[in-house]
Amino acid sequence: METNDQMMYSANGVRPVFPVHPGEILGEELTARGISGKEFAQMAGMQATHVSAIIHGTRNVTQPVAEKIAKVLDGISAEFWLKMQKEYNIAKNRKTKGVSGLVSGYGQSSTQAVARALAEPESSYGNKCQVLLSVPLPDKALLEQLAGRMGWKIL
Repeated sequence: METNDQMMYSANGVRPVFPVHPGEILGEELTARGISGKEFAQMAGMQATHVSAIIHGTRNVTQPVAEKIAKVLDGISAEFWLKMQKEYNIAKNRKTKGVSGLVSGYGQSSTQAVARALAEPESSYGNKCQVLLSVPLPDKALLEQLAGRMGWKIL
């Protein structure tokens, strides 16, 4: 599951910078089990075009779809597919929104301070700005990587 040969290191181990769509994993799993997309669709009670769209990453895995996949592919839970879809959606959203998306949601005043410091560095306390951000653990590695690229110091 390595994408673009870029890896980030988190407290929980090594993860791809950008998660893969769960459909890609579904396609690999079907291939490994010798099941065609059409056969899987019949087994799961789904349209073959719907399964194909999921495998190609143009449709998302929803709760009902995850339950159908889990029923057919014994040993892989519906929660696995839903979590993978959620992580993919979050990463895709971050990539689309850029830096502002990374800090949004962690407090309006912090977001404004970071945006101001980036836009007008000289206006921030003699070229210094201290911002307190509380980020979820999975985002910590990404924030540290960003800080390193920007020359920021994390205290």
